[in-house]
Amino acid sequence: MSFDRQSDRHVSARFLSRTVFAACLCAAALAGVPAQAGSVSYTYDALGRLASTVYSDGTSTTTITYSYDAAGNRTSVAATSS
Repeated sequence: MSFDRQSDRHVSARFLSRTVFAACLCAAALAGVPAQAGSVSYTYDALGRLASTVYSDGTSTTTITYSYDAAGNRTSVAATSS
């Protein structure tokens, strides 16, 4: 992460993708998703933020949804299984 002269924050795509990936792994672990799930799909909101992650192993599905405040900060992570 770096800052320019106007103190605007810049995050490299590499750093950001690793952060998002790590957050997804943590959410999956908390939801009890097996490490070798059959498929994973992601959806994003209109602002490009991760809205949900769906893990499926062919017999069960776990959906993790993410909520954000007006400033774009993640405020909650919720998991449901079926």
